[in-house]
This record gives sequence, structure tokens and C-alpha cells, in this order.
Amino acid sequence: MVKCPYCQNEMQSGYIPNWSQPVQWLPDGKRPSIFSFSAAKDGVPLINEFRSLKAMGYRAEACYCPKCKIVIAPVKTQP
Repeated sequence: MVKCPYCQNEMQSGYIPNWSQPVQWLPDGKRPSIFSFSAAKDGVPLINEFRSLKAMGYRAEACYCPKCKIVIAPVKTQP
């Protein structure tokens, strides 16, 4: 588990899907809404802007701290 850098509590593991839904964090094991442009029931919406181009199948691993209301995602390192 990852500890929150602000409060030191354990963060929840999950991911940020990259489909046609609003940008949101989802807990592991949960799926995005089947409806386009709708956040999932268990999703945590992130600040985002609408883009008409759809990208299917990608997701970014990320952790969420419910106390601090922050999402932390690692970046891909260059080889």
C-alpha cells in the first residue's frame, strides 16, 4: 500500500480509465459507467475538459486518499 504524502494514511489503489467517460479515479475491480459522459457510481471525478476524440482501452494506475481528496499517479520513466 502507498501512504499519502500529506496525512500518512493508507491510500486506496485504483486507476484512471481513458475512455469516453469524464476523467475519474476508480477503485481496483470497479468499472467505468457504460454510459458515455457519465461518472461511475464508485468513481471520484477529477478536473477535466470535454474532448470529442475517443481513446479506448488505456488506463493509468493511481492511488486515492479519501481524507485529503487527492489522486497520485506514477509517470512512465524513460529507458
